[in-house]
Amino acid sequence: MNKNHKPRKIPAFVARAERALRRAARNVQTQNRALGLPVIVWQNGKVVEKLT
Repeated sequence: MNKNHKPRKIPAFVARAERALRRAARNVQTQNRALGLPVIVWQNGKVVEKLT
């Protein structure tokens, strides 16, 4: 990459979608913590329980 190359600006709708997904994940973690449930995620081709 040369010096004069500017990084691409993320489109507004992509930034909004990313914020919405992060907010949803944070809400799920909060609810699961309150109920004492693990967060279940897909990791390395397997379903894994994450205790938070």
